[in-house]
Amino acid sequence: MEEPVQPMEPVIWTNAFDDPDWQFEIKWDGLRCLAYADGDGVRLYGRRGTRWTQRFPEICQALRGSGKVLDGELVVLKDGRPSFPAVMHRLHRDKGPVHYMVFDCLMAGGRDLRRAPLALRQQELAVLPESPIVHRVEAVGGAGRALYQVAKESGLEGIVAKRRDAPYESGKSDLWRKVKCWREMRCVVLGLDEAKGEIRSVRLGSDQAGTIEPVGSVGNLGRQAQQELRRAMSHGRTQVYVAYLDWTEDGNLRHPRWLGVARGN
Repeated sequence: MEEPVQPMEPVIWTNAFDDPDWQFEIKWDGLRCLAYADGDGVRLYGRRGTRWTQRFPEICQALRGSGKVLDGELVVLKDGRPSFPAVMHRLHRDKGPVHYMVFDCLMAGGRDLRRAPLALRQQELAVLPESPIVHRVEAVGGAGRALYQVAKESGLEGIVAKRRDAPYESGKSDLWRKVKCWREMRCVVLGLDEAKGEIRSVRLGSDQAGTIEPVGSVGNLGRQAQQELRRAMSHGRTQVYVAYLDWTEDGNLRHPRWLGVARGN
């Protein structure tokens, strides 16, 4: 098997659905990671093939000796939920708790499983080494709408639908489908981009253990929203709420939407 394999990617799907031929999983808000634990050592790779072995030694230690090539997400939990800014902070700048949420097995015992159906590949996940930081992602058969509602009410990223008989195909495939939930986030205002006295966009940051990480900008503020923001900023550090759909790979909010100034700045 080539190393690293290009991961299989879901296409965006508009609505959740029910279908007995499909299974549904929570979509974890983290960093895609392939783990090669098929020999004496363990090698970790990001979505684009970047080697992460030295950055997450505890994951390597937990997978040592498993004899598998695994696919999953590295996540950092805050208040019991995955936080993308926190896992980006962990990747680049910090040490701290990280978890590996495993949802597929590409090789086991020297056998390439990529042409095998998903249901068979995932049977291999039942015998992962016991670890407090490596977890098998649970799947729900058939009932996508109910799981999507749970994800939405819990403030999670969304769900992924996967055909149970699907092989593992590198690149995007509609045999895997992701259904996103709009989420909300409290951000620190880092600055304004203005033209002719109007606020064109607001630069945003996320507070990660006292370190402010830039997360992009939001625009399309109406006149009343601009006035409210200027009043708040006149009193010092200002925090605001935005809705967003996803994250870019460089850690910025995707499709951010202005919600308003946070009270109690």
